[in-house]
Formats: sequence, C-alpha cells, structure tokens
Amino acid sequence: MRFMEYDSPIMCGIGKVMDILWLSTLWFLCCLPVVTIGASTTALYYTSVKAIRRNRGYVTKTFFHALRMNFFPALGIWILYMAGIVLFYINFVFAAALKDDSFRFFTVAVYGCLAFVVLSVGCYAYPVLSRCSMKCFEILRFSAGLMVKHFPYTFLMVLTVVLCAAAMWYVPLFTFCLPVVGTLFFSVFMEKVLIRYTPETEKCGWYAEK
Repeated sequence: MRFMEYDSPIMCGIGKVMDILWLSTLWFLCCLPVVTIGASTTALYYTSVKAIRRNRGYVTKTFFHALRMNFFPALGIWILYMAGIVLFYINFVFAAALKDDSFRFFTVAVYGCLAFVVLSVGCYAYPVLSRCSMKCFEILRFSAGLMVKHFPYTFLMVLTVVLCAAAMWYVPLFTFCLPVVGTLFFSVFMEKVLIRYTPETEKCGWYAEK
C-alpha cells in the first residue's frame, strides 16, 4: 500500500516524530553530567535545524559531531553561566529575606531584569556557537549585541525557553519531546537573525534554505 512505502507522507511523519523523540533523549542524557549542558544544548540546536528542519544528515551522527566540535567553547560559556546561576540564587534569597517591602520589591525587580539579560544572551550564545568559530568572550559579546538589536525576537525566544522549561519541570515526560519541539519553534526566530550576519559567500549552505 502507498502509505506504507518508505517515502510516503505518513512514514516520513512517523520518522520525524521518532527523530524528535530520539534527539530529545540524546540531549537529556548528555546533559546529565551537568557540565556538559552547554555543549549538549549547542548540539541540540545544530541538529534540530540541520537534521530535522532541513533534512540534512542523520540525527545521531550530526548531534555527536556538533557536540565534539563545540565542546570546549560551550563548556567555557556554561561555566560562566553556572557561576551566574549560583550568584543570582544567592541574591534572590537575600532579597526575599529583606524586611522592607518596597526595597525588597525593588531588589527583586533589578535581579529579575539582570536574570532576563543573562538568559537572553544565553539564547543567542549557543546557536551562534553552533554556527560560528569564535572564542568564548567574542561569542558572549556578539550575543549581547544581538540581544539588544533584535529585542522583539529576543523576547519571543526567551518566552519559548521559559515555557518549555516550566512544562518539563511540571510534566517530566515532556523532556522526551519538548527540547526539540521548542528548539524548532525557537529556530524560526533565531535563523532569521543568524542569516543576516552570514557572509554572502556562505549563504549557499544548508542553513540558508527555506
């Protein structure tokens, strides 16, 4: 029967679903050592866009290729983020313990804005790393510029990350699909930004395809 053939729409759809589940599982497993979260997230974005959205290559091979190629830069960025997370946690605990309501509200608001900035830079940093050969601090500086210049996209991407993280926290089973589904939605905005900074000589690559 036609719908059972390998290249039929139904079989292709099933294949996509399986790829999403498998890639989400790979990301989760590679995040378990904690220090590898940055590298795993970089590989997740690269593989989601290339292998699933653009249909270029195989999920497992593409994921581990990206993981290996970007491991050390991603590790450096993630270490900085881990330090930032610990610092923000300590500050929020301090702010929550303040007795002056107005000062507590002001302090929490300031820390909340700073946390948004840090998360926003992170939203750009790992996709940029997956596509560009740059040093750790160059990536962060470039990402900070993109965050400001493309703020509407920044807001939508941060919202996507927060909603997906909250959904996985409250419904752990979503961990096996939302990392990729969220990344694919996230990439709709991110790719529009990245293509603007891609040299004309490189715009014939798979990432320039519609």
